[in-house]
Amino acid sequence: MKPPAIGIGMIGYAFMGKSHSLGYRDVSVIAPPEVPRPRLVAIYGRDAKRLEEARDRFGWERATKDWHTIIDDPTITLVDNSGPNNLHVEPTIAAARAGKHVYSEKPLAPTAADSLRLWREAEAARVKHMCAFNYRFFPAMQLARQLIQSGELGTIYHYRSNFLVSSALDEQRERGWRDDAAAAGAGALGDLGSHHIDAARFLLGSDPVRASGLARVAVAHDAAGKAIDTDDLFAAILEFGNGAIGVLEASRVAGGHLVTSRIEVDGSKGSLQFSMQNLNELRVAGPDRAFRTIPAIRAGDPYQSNWFPAGHPLGWVDTFSHEAMHILGAIAGLHEVAPIGATFKDGYYCSEIVEAILASSRQRQAVDIAYQPLAAKA
Repeated sequence: MKPPAIGIGMIGYAFMGKSHSLGYRDVSVIAPPEVPRPRLVAIYGRDAKRLEEARDRFGWERATKDWHTIIDDPTITLVDNSGPNNLHVEPTIAAARAGKHVYSEKPLAPTAADSLRLWREAEAARVKHMCAFNYRFFPAMQLARQLIQSGELGTIYHYRSNFLVSSALDEQRERGWRDDAAAAGAGALGDLGSHHIDAARFLLGSDPVRASGLARVAVAHDAAGKAIDTDDLFAAILEFGNGAIGVLEASRVAGGHLVTSRIEVDGSKGSLQFSMQNLNELRVAGPDRAFRTIPAIRAGDPYQSNWFPAGHPLGWVDTFSHEAMHILGAIAGLHEVAPIGATFKDGYYCSEIVEAILASSRQRQAVDIAYQPLAAKA
């Protein structure tokens, strides 16, 4: 029997709202029959004209300029928060308290304190919760995790990554919420770096315990002269609990780059490399120190059978379909969100790491990273 559809309400309609809408669109085509189908009930935004255009294009039943109507709608089971970072907190907490499952874009909130609140509220409400770190849903990244966990790379010594774009160099740039520290929390570090911070935890199975970092604002004003107060480049060294060292960097002022995103892991027995520009493959080297390319589009690789016969490549946007299937399946009791999906705990841990890097940059010294427990101290 086909399971009943799950009603969804979405906060936000821009870049991530479009990406999540595309993800839901494909579920009915690619998901196994036991995964509930999504019903796109309502989408929220503040600009009436753009909101209505998004509603029509993305296939939502209705649009609303009051997110409270999404929380109050009894036909909505899952609230998907794809809005600006500072809009993640209040609507998501309200949704959880109303007994609705919650799915939030990353970073989970502008501050670690708010991310901790979200984790605690979602757990207290006993609802499913997922933070949208879509790198976890690249088949090659799941293959990389399997290789590391199997011991094929031996003892892990080193994680390194960079995420490079040139968006801050646009001469027509207009200041947006991502350029406002109060709304975003952090700039390139929170927006781009958070992907690789979570990827490091996902792959290594260990948490950073100490951070050293530098974050800078290279382009301090937009085209109209309005101040930019979030970082547009950072570099950090992380010390992990398992002894590994992580070296991470991200930039919005990397002039020659549209989007470059690379991850490498080194161990005592070998290394692996992943590039989002070649996202259907993983480069792996063993004791012979000769890299070979492993395709992640084989019959047994994650999600391949949901799409097409082996060998047909997948794309970046397909990760949102994988995420959508995952949270819908978790709601139906087919599996848990973790460990493949990122929970609000993962989102909170990432926020603590981001804040530690920023604190290190301000203090010009390494700082320890402390994670708060689920239960608040009496």
